Amino acid sequence: MKKVTRIEYQKNNKDRVNIYLNDKFEFGIDLDTMIKYGLYKNMIIDDDFILELLVLENRTKAYNYAISLLSRAAKSEKQIIQKMTEKGYDQELINITVEKLKSNNYINDREYCERFIHDKINFSKDGKRKIKEALYNKGIDRSIIEEKLCVITNEDELEKAYELSQKKLQTLSDYEPLKKKMKLYNFLINKGFDYDTVNKTVSRLIKNEID
Repeated sequence: MKKVTRIEYQKNNKDRVNIYLNDKFEFGIDLDTMIKYGLYKNMIIDDDFILELLVLENRTKAYNYAISLLSRAAKSEKQIIQKMTEKGYDQELINITVEKLKSNNYINDREYCERFIHDKINFSKDGKRKIKEALYNKGIDRSIIEEKLCVITNEDELEKAYELSQKKLQTLSDYEPLKKKMKLYNFLINKGFDYDTVNKTVSRLIKNEID
């Protein structure tokens, strides 16, 4: 058995406290953990109680770390798991943290997918294929990706590809027709447009230029 002889706020973080047992510093814990367990000066605690405190403390640290990641930018479930693994958290703690984040709707791959596609449509020049690859690499389930990408129609892709190609064509005035055509093909493929969209767009551009 040990006696809590001192509780003090940490100098650089008033949301955490240092716990002294038998006049010796033992550990630091989150203020919420202290309140939850009703820790107070002169309280007598045993090793099982201390272990329970430290388990909760580890969970709180892991959760707060994940929240700090999300405060910088939205992330998929896979990205959170990768970051926590790199930080050195064990798989059990990661699973507990992820489930808590999901239950609080702090990570939601369906909503993340929707926001990602919306931003790409409005702020990027990437084609549908490139958007799909990016989402897959972020760990979004294929079925969710396919469902959410339905907002991008073939007409949308053709319009975006044509607009980009018109600008690109202006930089290719010194090239002969065949070379110009190949440059446009490669440009659109690299932007993430599928072959059918690329073929229709380049054919239209070349025809308009000839006309």
